Amino acid sequence: MLRHTKKVFLAKAAIVAVAMAVVFMLSSAQAANEEEFVSLFDGKTLQGWRVIPPEAKAAWSVQDGLLVGSSDGNGSDLIWKDNELGDFELKLAYRFRTQGNSGIHIRGLLGVSKTHRVSGYHADFGHVGIGPKVLGSWDFHGYPRGDYLVKRGERVVIDEAGKKHFTKLEGAVTADAIHKQDWNAVHVVCRGHRLSFTINGKIASEVIDNEAAKRIDKGLIGLQLHGGAPMTIEFREIRLKRLPAVSNRK
Repeated sequence: MLRHTKKVFLAKAAIVAVAMAVVFMLSSAQAANEEEFVSLFDGKTLQGWRVIPPEAKAAWSVQDGLLVGSSDGNGSDLIWKDNELGDFELKLAYRFRTQGNSGIHIRGLLGVSKTHRVSGYHADFGHVGIGPKVLGSWDFHGYPRGDYLVKRGERVVIDEAGKKHFTKLEGAVTADAIHKQDWNAVHVVCRGHRLSFTINGKIASEVIDNEAAKRIDKGLIGLQLHGGAPMTIEFREIRLKRLPAVSNRK
Protein backbone atom coordinates (compact mmCIF):
# COMPACT_ATOMS: atom_id res chain seq x y z
CA MET A 1 0.00 0.00 0.00
CA LEU A 2 2.83 2.37 0.91
CA ARG A 3 4.65 1.57 -2.33
CA HIS A 4 1.50 2.28 -4.35
CA THR A 5 0.96 5.60 -2.57
CA LYS A 6 4.56 6.55 -3.28
CA LYS A 7 4.13 5.75 -6.99
CA VAL A 8 0.98 7.85 -7.17
CA PHE A 9 2.74 10.74 -5.44
CA LEU A 10 5.72 10.55 -7.81
CA ALA A 11 3.41 10.40 -10.84
CA LYS A 12 1.48 13.43 -9.69
CA ALA A 13 4.73 15.27 -8.96
CA ALA A 14 5.98 14.48 -12.48
CA ILE A 15 2.74 15.80 -14.01
CA VAL A 16 3.01 19.00 -12.00
CA ALA A 17 6.65 19.41 -13.03
CA VAL A 18 5.81 18.96 -16.71
CA ALA A 19 2.91 21.40 -16.45
CA MET A 20 5.13 23.98 -14.78
CA ALA A 21 7.77 23.51 -17.49
CA VAL A 22 5.17 24.03 -20.23
CA VAL A 23 3.86 27.18 -18.53
CA PHE A 24 7.42 28.47 -18.18
CA MET A 25 8.22 27.82 -21.85
CA LEU A 26 5.00 29.47 -23.00
CA SER A 27 5.65 32.47 -20.76
CA SER A 28 9.21 32.75 -22.03
CA ALA A 29 8.05 32.54 -25.65
CA GLN A 30 5.41 35.20 -25.05
CA ALA A 31 7.94 37.46 -23.35
CA ALA A 32 10.39 37.00 -26.24
CA ASN A 33 7.63 37.80 -28.72
CA GLU A 34 6.73 41.01 -26.89
CA GLU A 35 10.39 42.03 -26.84
CA GLU A 36 10.38 42.05 -30.66
CA PHE A 37 7.86 44.93 -30.66
CA VAL A 38 9.34 48.42 -30.92
CA SER A 39 7.57 51.40 -29.38
CA LEU A 40 6.53 54.12 -31.85
CA PHE A 41 5.41 56.60 -29.19
CA ASP A 42 7.57 57.76 -26.30
CA GLY A 43 4.71 59.30 -24.31
CA LYS A 44 6.35 62.73 -24.45
CA THR A 45 6.69 63.87 -28.05
CA LEU A 46 5.46 63.15 -31.58
CA GLN A 47 8.97 62.29 -32.71
CA GLY A 48 8.82 60.14 -35.85
CA TRP A 49 5.31 61.29 -36.73
CA ARG A 50 4.02 64.04 -39.02
CA VAL A 51 0.57 65.52 -39.58
CA ILE A 52 -1.17 65.81 -42.93
CA PRO A 53 -2.30 68.29 -43.94
CA PRO A 54 0.41 70.33 -42.15
CA GLU A 55 -2.07 73.08 -41.25
CA ALA A 56 -3.88 70.58 -38.99
CA LYS A 57 -0.81 70.13 -36.78
CA ALA A 58 -2.64 71.50 -33.73
CA ALA A 59 -5.13 68.61 -33.91
CA TRP A 60 -2.50 66.15 -32.63
CA SER A 61 -0.72 66.49 -29.31
CA VAL A 62 0.70 64.66 -26.30
CA GLN A 63 -1.18 65.08 -23.05
CA ASP A 64 -0.46 63.23 -19.79
CA GLY A 65 1.55 60.59 -21.64
CA LEU A 66 -1.19 59.94 -24.23
CA LEU A 67 -1.27 60.67 -27.93
CA VAL A 68 -4.39 62.78 -28.45
CA GLY A 69 -6.23 63.56 -31.66
CA SER A 70 -8.89 66.26 -31.36
CA SER A 71 -10.63 67.74 -34.38
CA ASP A 72 -12.91 70.70 -34.98
CA GLY A 73 -14.67 68.69 -37.67
CA ASN A 74 -11.88 68.84 -40.25
CA GLY A 75 -10.13 65.54 -40.86
CA SER A 76 -6.38 64.92 -40.59
CA ASP A 77 -3.91 62.06 -40.29
CA LEU A 78 -0.85 61.36 -38.18
CA ILE A 79 1.70 59.47 -40.28
CA TRP A 80 4.63 57.35 -39.06
CA LYS A 81 7.94 58.03 -40.79
CA ASP A 82 8.46 54.58 -42.40
CA ASN A 83 6.58 54.30 -45.70
CA GLU A 84 7.92 50.86 -46.71
CA LEU A 85 6.12 48.60 -44.25
CA GLY A 86 4.99 45.31 -45.76
CA ASP A 87 4.55 42.42 -43.34
CA PHE A 88 4.22 43.43 -39.71
CA GLU A 89 2.20 43.40 -36.52
CA LEU A 90 0.96 46.59 -34.89
CA LYS A 91 -0.46 46.92 -31.40
CA LEU A 92 -2.07 49.94 -29.77
CA ALA A 93 -4.84 50.95 -27.41
CA TYR A 94 -7.43 53.62 -28.15
CA ARG A 95 -10.10 55.44 -26.18
CA PHE A 96 -12.81 57.67 -27.60
CA ARG A 97 -13.68 60.67 -25.44
CA THR A 98 -16.57 61.55 -27.75
CA GLN A 99 -18.44 59.95 -30.58
CA GLY A 100 -16.24 59.68 -33.63
CA ASN A 101 -14.70 57.75 -36.50
CA SER A 102 -11.04 56.85 -36.58
CA GLY A 103 -8.78 53.94 -37.46
CA ILE A 104 -5.35 52.90 -38.68
CA HIS A 105 -3.99 53.37 -42.18
CA ILE A 106 -2.27 50.16 -43.27
CA ARG A 107 0.17 50.00 -46.20
CA GLY A 108 -0.95 53.51 -47.04
CA LEU A 109 0.13 55.57 -50.03
CA LEU A 110 0.26 59.36 -50.37
CA GLY A 111 -0.49 61.46 -53.41
CA VAL A 112 -2.28 58.85 -55.53
CA SER A 113 -5.88 59.88 -54.90
CA LYS A 114 -7.91 63.06 -55.30
CA THR A 115 -10.50 61.90 -52.75
CA HIS A 116 -8.32 60.72 -49.85
CA ARG A 117 -5.16 62.04 -48.25
CA VAL A 118 -4.06 58.45 -47.61
CA SER A 119 -4.92 55.61 -49.99
CA GLY A 120 -4.85 51.94 -49.04
CA TYR A 121 -6.16 49.59 -46.40
CA HIS A 122 -7.79 50.98 -43.28
CA ALA A 123 -8.51 49.12 -40.04
CA ASP A 124 -11.61 51.01 -38.97
CA PHE A 125 -12.99 51.80 -35.53
CA GLY A 126 -15.41 54.31 -34.11
CA HIS A 127 -17.51 54.89 -31.02
CA VAL A 128 -19.68 52.04 -29.76
CA GLY A 129 -22.96 52.27 -31.66
CA ILE A 130 -21.55 53.48 -34.96
CA GLY A 131 -22.22 50.08 -36.55
CA PRO A 132 -20.30 47.08 -37.97
CA LYS A 133 -19.51 48.80 -41.26
CA VAL A 134 -17.15 51.09 -39.33
CA LEU A 135 -16.35 49.66 -35.90
CA GLY A 136 -14.20 46.58 -36.52
CA SER A 137 -14.31 46.67 -40.33
CA TRP A 138 -11.69 46.89 -43.07
CA ASP A 139 -12.03 49.75 -45.52
CA PHE A 140 -9.99 50.69 -48.57
CA HIS A 141 -9.35 54.34 -49.37
CA GLY A 142 -8.31 56.07 -52.54
CA TYR A 143 -9.89 54.20 -55.41
CA PRO A 144 -13.12 52.23 -55.85
CA ARG A 145 -13.36 48.84 -54.17
CA GLY A 146 -16.87 49.25 -52.79
CA ASP A 147 -18.21 51.12 -49.78
CA TYR A 148 -15.98 49.00 -47.53
CA LEU A 149 -13.99 45.77 -47.91
CA VAL A 150 -15.57 43.76 -45.10
CA LYS A 151 -17.67 44.55 -42.04
CA ARG A 152 -17.05 43.45 -38.49
CA GLY A 153 -17.47 39.72 -37.89
CA GLU A 154 -16.63 38.63 -41.44
CA ARG A 155 -13.75 37.47 -43.62
CA VAL A 156 -13.55 38.53 -47.26
CA VAL A 157 -11.52 36.76 -49.93
CA ILE A 158 -11.05 39.02 -52.95
CA ASP A 159 -10.32 36.94 -56.03
CA GLU A 160 -8.07 37.85 -58.97
CA ALA A 161 -10.97 39.54 -60.77
CA GLY A 162 -11.91 41.65 -57.75
CA LYS A 163 -15.01 39.68 -56.74
CA LYS A 164 -15.57 39.46 -53.01
CA HIS A 165 -16.45 36.22 -51.22
CA PHE A 166 -17.68 36.62 -47.62
CA THR A 167 -17.80 34.16 -44.72
CA LYS A 168 -18.69 34.61 -41.07
CA LEU A 169 -15.92 34.56 -38.47
CA GLU A 170 -16.56 32.39 -35.41
CA GLY A 171 -15.89 34.05 -32.07
CA ALA A 172 -15.69 37.52 -33.60
CA VAL A 173 -15.81 40.59 -31.38
CA THR A 174 -19.22 42.13 -30.82
CA ALA A 175 -20.14 45.67 -29.82
CA ASP A 176 -20.81 44.41 -26.27
CA ALA A 177 -17.12 43.45 -25.93
CA ILE A 178 -15.88 46.91 -26.95
CA HIS A 179 -15.56 49.42 -24.13
CA LYS A 180 -17.48 52.65 -24.46
CA GLN A 181 -15.30 55.71 -23.72
CA ASP A 182 -12.65 53.40 -22.24
CA TRP A 183 -9.52 51.65 -23.46
CA ASN A 184 -9.66 49.04 -26.20
CA ALA A 185 -6.67 47.00 -27.36
CA VAL A 186 -6.09 46.58 -31.11
CA HIS A 187 -3.74 44.07 -32.74
CA VAL A 188 -3.22 44.28 -36.52
CA VAL A 189 -1.44 41.48 -38.40
CA CYS A 190 -0.34 41.86 -42.03
CA ARG A 191 1.24 38.80 -43.66
CA GLY A 192 1.43 38.72 -47.42
CA HIS A 193 -2.05 39.21 -48.81
CA ARG A 194 -3.80 38.44 -45.51
CA LEU A 195 -4.70 41.34 -43.20
CA SER A 196 -6.62 40.99 -39.96
CA PHE A 197 -7.11 42.74 -36.66
CA THR A 198 -8.49 42.02 -33.25
CA ILE A 199 -10.16 44.24 -30.67
CA ASN A 200 -9.71 43.21 -27.04
CA GLY A 201 -8.33 39.84 -28.09
CA LYS A 202 -11.20 38.86 -30.40
CA ILE A 203 -11.04 38.86 -34.18
CA ALA A 204 -12.81 41.84 -35.73
CA SER A 205 -12.47 41.15 -39.48
CA GLU A 206 -10.07 39.76 -42.06
CA VAL A 207 -9.10 40.45 -45.67
CA ILE A 208 -7.40 38.08 -48.10
CA ASP A 209 -6.60 40.18 -51.15
CA ASN A 210 -5.74 38.33 -54.38
CA GLU A 211 -6.58 41.20 -56.75
CA ALA A 212 -3.11 42.08 -58.02
CA ALA A 213 -4.28 45.16 -59.92
CA LYS A 214 -5.44 46.94 -56.75
CA ARG A 215 -3.60 45.16 -53.95
CA ILE A 216 -0.94 47.09 -52.01
CA ASP A 217 2.04 45.14 -50.70
CA LYS A 218 3.81 47.86 -48.70
CA GLY A 219 3.31 51.40 -47.54
CA LEU A 220 2.92 53.57 -44.46
CA ILE A 221 0.94 53.36 -41.25
CA GLY A 222 -0.97 56.25 -39.72
CA LEU A 223 -3.78 57.28 -37.39
CA GLN A 224 -6.90 59.02 -38.62
CA LEU A 225 -9.20 61.78 -37.47
CA HIS A 226 -12.21 61.44 -39.76
CA GLY A 227 -13.87 64.59 -41.04
CA GLY A 228 -17.35 65.42 -39.80
CA ALA A 229 -18.46 66.18 -36.28
CA PRO A 230 -15.78 67.34 -33.80
CA MET A 231 -14.22 64.42 -31.95
CA THR A 232 -11.46 63.44 -29.52
CA ILE A 233 -9.61 60.13 -29.40
CA GLU A 234 -6.60 59.03 -27.33
CA PHE A 235 -3.92 56.44 -28.12
CA ARG A 236 -1.24 54.74 -26.08
CA GLU A 237 1.13 51.74 -26.21
CA ILE A 238 1.73 51.98 -29.98
CA ARG A 239 4.16 49.19 -30.88
CA LEU A 240 5.39 47.64 -34.13
CA LYS A 241 6.99 44.30 -34.97
CA ARG A 242 8.36 43.75 -38.47
CA LEU A 243 7.83 40.29 -39.95
CA PRO A 244 9.72 38.37 -42.65
CA ALA A 245 8.03 38.81 -46.02
CA VAL A 246 5.74 35.96 -47.06
CA SER A 247 3.52 35.24 -50.05
CA ASN A 248 0.01 33.81 -49.57
CA ARG A 249 -1.98 34.55 -52.68
CA LYS A 250 -4.94 32.27 -51.97
